[in-house]
Amino acid sequence: MKVPLIGITSPNTINLETGEQQAILYVNGKRRVVKTPYEPYCYVPDENGKQYRLTGQKGLMNLRKQPYRAGEELPKSVIIDGGREQVMDRLVIEHPDFFYQYANTEPVRSLCFDIETHSPDGRFPFGENYPVVAIGIVTSTGEREVFLWDGESDRDVLKNFAVFIQEYDPDIIYGYNLIGYDIPQILFRAKFHGMRNYKKLLNRDGSNYGWAQPKESKDLRCKVGGRIIFDVLRYTRRDYALSGMPRGLKAVSKHFGLEPIELSFDGKVLLDYSLSEIHDYVLSDVDSTKYLFEHYYPQVEFTAELLGVPLETYINSPNAYVTKVLQGRSLFEQEIVTPDINKDRHPAIYKADHGNFQAAHIDLFEPGYHEKNYKLDFSSFYPSIAMALNLGPDTTRIVGYEAYKPELEFRDNLIYVPDNKVDKRLIIEVDTDRKSSLYQMSRSFKEMRAPYKGQVTKEAISKSNALKIMVNTFYGANTNPYINYGDMAVGITITAVARSLLVDGINLIRKKYGDKSVVYCHTDGINTNIDVDVLWLTKRLRLILENKIPFADSQWIEMDKDVYKEGFWVQIGNYVLRNEDGSLTKHGSTFKASTRSVFYKNTLNKIIEGRLANKITQTFIDSIYDFEHVELEDFLQRRNLNRPLNQYVSETDMMIGLAEQGKGIGIEPLEGTTYRYYKTGSGYTIQELVKDKSELDVRYYWDIISNLLRKFQLDVWVKKKVPITIIDKKQKSLMEWI
Repeated sequence: MKVPLIGITSPNTINLETGEQQAILYVNGKRRVVKTPYEPYCYVPDENGKQYRLTGQKGLMNLRKQPYRAGEELPKSVIIDGGREQVMDRLVIEHPDFFYQYANTEPVRSLCFDIETHSPDGRFPFGENYPVVAIGIVTSTGEREVFLWDGESDRDVLKNFAVFIQEYDPDIIYGYNLIGYDIPQILFRAKFHGMRNYKKLLNRDGSNYGWAQPKESKDLRCKVGGRIIFDVLRYTRRDYALSGMPRGLKAVSKHFGLEPIELSFDGKVLLDYSLSEIHDYVLSDVDSTKYLFEHYYPQVEFTAELLGVPLETYINSPNAYVTKVLQGRSLFEQEIVTPDINKDRHPAIYKADHGNFQAAHIDLFEPGYHEKNYKLDFSSFYPSIAMALNLGPDTTRIVGYEAYKPELEFRDNLIYVPDNKVDKRLIIEVDTDRKSSLYQMSRSFKEMRAPYKGQVTKEAISKSNALKIMVNTFYGANTNPYINYGDMAVGITITAVARSLLVDGINLIRKKYGDKSVVYCHTDGINTNIDVDVLWLTKRLRLILENKIPFADSQWIEMDKDVYKEGFWVQIGNYVLRNEDGSLTKHGSTFKASTRSVFYKNTLNKIIEGRLANKITQTFIDSIYDFEHVELEDFLQRRNLNRPLNQYVSETDMMIGLAEQGKGIGIEPLEGTTYRYYKTGSGYTIQELVKDKSELDVRYYWDIISNLLRKFQLDVWVKKKVPITIIDKKQKSLMEWI
């Protein structure tokens, strides 16, 4: 690896005797302290100072560059470039080659682990009272181990795990949701057992675990002294290919063609299973996690090397980090100072009454079933627009506003950009005399990616994906309200041009192929039921863009086409497509059934297959409405107590009712408690109080089926008559008699 494992530098790593800025590095598993070439400084307005440009501003400003030491009081008029606390950011921006001289030359040692926790009371097992029954591990050198409890205490499980980490000495510890669950749960149990030094046992340097939540971010960061923490869940959440599907380990594993072992916990707890079953179960999860890690990690390592930053720095960075580094370097080279964040730079946008800025164009024109479907995608749409119009924080700025009109317009060398959330047209000026930093970087990455596209080796795919991600992050960073190194003018202009081209594409297709030819559109793509000539469409859209904005280099606008066997659109954002290989792609809340009952999931899947295969018959409908062969447990639903019970305002809230029932049988309503329940004739009833199917509210489950049929335009098959019950045969006979 061309960069160190870990690099730490901040105002706290200054040598107080010499004033030198130092960095703490971990290279090949060893701790090093080195001097850095970066010296903290700020800018101060000074009429005799050097002229600098400021991000988003047209004129120049006279500034004096003033060094400072940690603890010094700065002048009130100071303009700080990037913020004085962001020492690492300034180091990698101003000295891009610094970390290459500390490459990690030895193979990276990794350890994957997963825990299984017992919940005797049926609540979600998170906290001191829930023992860790098993910890499964697998290492990069092929070692596999499961630490199982002895039936009395999990203390030895935790101890043996910590000893193994010390002996194996991994560089990277990874797992699936280990930051949100596994690590804190282990620490809860260590605290329960009075294992005071447990935190230190898992570190290389004897320090405690550190937890941090970055400002304006929901991403938790976990620091372990001398080791990297890699949470695979974070990368599946970022994976656009998984959009619209649950991100649980089992669901993601199945998506990648794996067959993880599954245990049912409906009516059971972990220790209802044998230790051998638990052993195999935890190893299955570890194996799945290892597979996913090997899929995502090479992209991460390649990106860190490309940026020239320590591996951990990139792993713990937000999505906008790539843009921060690369645009920051470009602005620094051009002597453009970035004194404030996007939000403060554009108060007219962020303080607008109707929100921040207008989003992408989304619409559903022809809901329902379509025998053939074609998806026309703009290739890297947002980066391509930025390149076509030479947009970037160093070339693009807002020079004024006017009353809102919906049209995108070019006049007097200015782009008039409509935004209905801001309720104005932004007047955008673009410097076309030089290529923007964003243009140069996007082009560079596109050229770097070209040799890898179409290759099937893991290395090629990883590098191609990494470069694609880097290109696509530029847009998000420029719309980020808390970033210094991007500018809102870029993001809003890109989005407005994208909406305009998308609508233009829809109009062209309808004019040539008919009003019913366009099914759906979303951000950067158009779904049609006609095999549209994508080359014709691309050429026409390039001409339209050039006519709207004469200086546009429209060659960067490209389109691809994907073909699907069939598809069904329920509503905006909710659709299912059958791929050429017969598999299904589902998108939207209708298909996110992770918290739904097995009954709901099975019914939904039956209707999808029946609808797409055109096999809807009376016999098929009767089989769906037939509850007789459905097991009682299949009707179970789940809800968690996500906050203290006294914070649920309404006395009629379902959670209050479930909690009261639980208290009646000894289940304390603690935050995190999971209630499994049925819909019965008397309301929502926890599982423990329901004996058989005759107690269920048939109308409720009957309506679930009916509503799903309606969503799939099968209204004619909806059974209107709901019997008192169709489960208990005696009551069914009585109903018939009445």
